[in-house]
Amino acid sequence: MIRINRNILNASICIIVVIILFSGTLSACTGFTTSKGDEVFTGHNKDWWSTDTYIHVYPSDEETHARMFFEIPYPHIFNSEYKVLAGGINDQGLFYESYVTPLLFASFEFFKPLLFKSPVEYILEHFFTVQEVVDYIESHNLFFLNYILCSGQIFVIDKTGDSAIIEGDEIIRKQGDYQVCTNFLHSRPDLGGYPCYRYETATSILDNITDPSVSSLVSILNATHQKGYTQYSSICDLNNLTMYLYQFHNYEKGIKIDLNTEFQQEAHSYYFPSLFEPETNQAPDKPNTPMGPTSGVIDEQILFETNTTDIDNPSDEIYYKWNFGDDMQTNWVLNNERYMGKMTHSWSKSGSFSVTVKAKDIYGKESPWSDPLEVSISRFNDDFFTSFLQLRK
Repeated sequence: MIRINRNILNASICIIVVIILFSGTLSACTGFTTSKGDEVFTGHNKDWWSTDTYIHVYPSDEETHARMFFEIPYPHIFNSEYKVLAGGINDQGLFYESYVTPLLFASFEFFKPLLFKSPVEYILEHFFTVQEVVDYIESHNLFFLNYILCSGQIFVIDKTGDSAIIEGDEIIRKQGDYQVCTNFLHSRPDLGGYPCYRYETATSILDNITDPSVSSLVSILNATHQKGYTQYSSICDLNNLTMYLYQFHNYEKGIKIDLNTEFQQEAHSYYFPSLFEPETNQAPDKPNTPMGPTSGVIDEQILFETNTTDIDNPSDEIYYKWNFGDDMQTNWVLNNERYMGKMTHSWSKSGSFSVTVKAKDIYGKESPWSDPLEVSISRFNDDFFTSFLQLRK
């Protein structure tokens, strides 16, 4: 097998690592498929840092199948508004989801046509079965897809019950009645993420399910969700094309969607949180003015904190976004026990900067920006000048 120049490969690795670090994500997704006779189900927990999931639905035409995609933000180093199609299904019962994994690069194979763009749109537009997907992937050079594939895998399932996990060059096919996918590489578990308790939990429950149903499969989602980070969940019946959706790991309140009906409509979209938002929901209150030092020096990490109230939602269902007045804003950060309304920042130049913060609930309602805290950043601290003056005497 022929590989390209090591310098090019190393440069690619650096770029991708920076992208991953920039995204600031937490991903601990869990997916599975199980079948019995003509019944084929999939289930999935999408664990992510942002509530801003969109659903896009496209009808069929003479050349493409009808399909539905789940789109999530995945900030790119060159584009903070970048989004990815994290999962989807078409009118033929072909389903896929994506999962973040440790780094593993696809090789460069000279004698295969190149793929430069994520293949998931093409797959749902044109294919019926997992075997068609596998044939397509294996017949292409995936090297220039390393910007997405090197840190992720794709789980594909069809209505016959066939499934496969695509890990770049490696493809793991379903064996038995079910298959489970989390965030480790089945081909290289030594690279990290394994053992995985979510994987073990899901397989243990599936071992004891003799008659798959929505309620029995929801129990897997409930047992493997990540508190505060499971943004959406789904159970899908691939033969009947029905889907059950859940938001923010609340499995007692679900929505049933008839995909056949969705696919017969013109192209349309949904903001996922709005499907679950109570009619009386209001935005969080304007956060308090940030608290923290009002002066500092270049490259010094300074801690700030804030809080707010929301009459409709508990504090651990509130996100904060910070603006530090130097063209730097954070992603939305969940107000959970790891965070508690605190954020650190450093400035790379001297000057006066306004620090502000705003809040958002899990339904997407945003507060106004807070009043600013003015912070003065200098090149050196007072102790430096004091020492310098003493030396001059």
